[in-house]
Amino acid sequence: MAGGVAVLIAVVDPGGAAEAIPLLSSRSCLECHPGVAAEWQASHHAFAFENPEVRKLSNEFANEECLACHAPRPVLAFAPGERVLARGAERGLGVDCLACHGLPDGDGVATANPDPRSGAPCRPRTVPRMASVEHCASCHNQHGTVDQWRAAPAEFGGSALRGEGCLHCHMPEQRRSGGRVGADHAFRAAHDVAALQAAVEFDGGWDPAQAWVEVRNVAAAHNFPTDERSRAADVQVRWRGEDGAWGEWQHVWRLRDPYRDEVELTNTQLPAGETWRELLPVPEGSREGEVRLMYRTNPFQPDAEAAELHRVPLRP
Repeated sequence: MAGGVAVLIAVVDPGGAAEAIPLLSSRSCLECHPGVAAEWQASHHAFAFENPEVRKLSNEFANEECLACHAPRPVLAFAPGERVLARGAERGLGVDCLACHGLPDGDGVATANPDPRSGAPCRPRTVPRMASVEHCASCHNQHGTVDQWRAAPAEFGGSALRGEGCLHCHMPEQRRSGGRVGADHAFRAAHDVAALQAAVEFDGGWDPAQAWVEVRNVAAAHNFPTDERSRAADVQVRWRGEDGAWGEWQHVWRLRDPYRDEVELTNTQLPAGETWRELLPVPEGSREGEVRLMYRTNPFQPDAEAAELHRVPLRP
């Protein structure tokens, strides 16, 4: 009986700390944290270096500005918000565990958890900066996303918009096996259709005199679309004639921040809380129409590969 109690106590309260492990690679994290690892492996952080679109747009990372954020050294080794540098090893892991959690002295990992298991092999320590926008800004403000967030209204339409930072939208609570609850490491954002659909409201109509379409940024607490200059959201319209046949989709408007060398273009991103609206000329003989919002991860992506976020009918 005494032996059984001793075993129970050892399981519930192991007492002494486990032997520390050297953290030379993020691969060391995956075995002890399988739930978090599975989320991260499905994320575009894990895919950051291998992403074929990124490699093409960066000329296989000949543009080294891109490499720094797609395979970064530990962010905590730099001042808050300071631009990071690229690491030389295991770049295929992209934005890996140690990129965000690695401590500069190599002695353990950083966490936003106020009560970490300090006796765990990876020696987690609470670092408040982990939950700050500055932690994300080192990479995600290269195209102004964090500055856009700072400029966003705190509230919109009677509800909180900007929130306290990046994590409440991009790392919501996730319940894992065994009942453990933690921040979602899938980082659902620009490559998640549901997140994109929730970011904006899309509407259109056909009043007696004129058809119209509008896009409202109601939930992205930064511009839409944001971050990568390659991302674009296109408004398209098509009409159905008296013969019942639908015409081709026609371009109406593009929401995008152009590349620096696209000097003939202007930034048409939609800031948080703002609305873009356009009147649509109706071709003679049209019985009805419809408008849709298409999202592209690069501006040259054909419709067949783009994501349709919303579609609205237009009827007189």
